[in-house]
Amino acid sequence: MLSKDGVQARYILAFCCFFLSGTEMLTGSAATISGIMGTVELATALLHYSPLYELYDIIKTYSQS
Repeated sequence: MLSKDGVQARYILAFCCFFLSGTEMLTGSAATISGIMGTVELATALLHYSPLYELYDIIKTYSQS
């Protein structure tokens, strides 16, 4: 689970990604990637979940075994 600060940071990052592609500061494939990143960040903020934390826990479990 993400902390409150982590969720706020992801909302800000999602807004920045959408802003860059929406105002046409980025065009073409860079705008597409920015839009996809914005969508992913918004989804992780809404769910209060980060797959990186899950991956870290899995690696930590295997290294302790």
